[in-house]
Amino acid sequence: MWVFGYGSLIWKVDFPYEEKRVGYIKGFSRRFWQGSTDHRGVPGKPGRVVTLIEDPEGCVWGVAYKLPTGQEQEVKRYLDYREKGGYQVITVTFYPRPQSSHSPSPTLLYIGNEENPNYLGPAPLEEIANQILNSTGPSGENTEYLFQLAHAVRSTMPEDPDRHLFTLEEIVRERLQKQQQTLVAKIK
Repeated sequence: MWVFGYGSLIWKVDFPYEEKRVGYIKGFSRRFWQGSTDHRGVPGKPGRVVTLIEDPEGCVWGVAYKLPTGQEQEVKRYLDYREKGGYQVITVTFYPRPQSSHSPSPTLLYIGNEENPNYLGPAPLEEIANQILNSTGPSGENTEYLFQLAHAVRSTMPEDPDRHLFTLEEIVRERLQKQQQTLVAKIK
């Protein structure tokens, strides 16, 4: 059993696995359209985390993990709990990096669709950035989630030109820098 990670499952791998492969899935795009009241926000003030939206031309890079033989159901139960905030599980085809000798294979995918109660949907990037800047939950600051994901995608799969992710990262970093400059100016 394989599971595809496209968000925190890329950089926060707190579950056992036998093997991991970098690659992509087709027909989706990654977006910060899922609310998080259990990890990066709280009820009434949700953070924003990624989900996938259907996009016939889309391609999402990530990491597929082979769950340990004999422990598949135990690890999947843990992932079901971890991804409980509105995500459902579907099966998609995973395509390993082209230079890999592995063939495409079915993999499980956690996705927060429009029907789930935590789905926030599209918004201007400036608005999404504000929400990320002002959200913190039990797993930490929402900015950490954004920065960790952007770093992991940039360093692990440089083939991925995810403009939504990298533009959002740039907006949030610029705002944090301006906030810091304003704070320093007030102290002087």
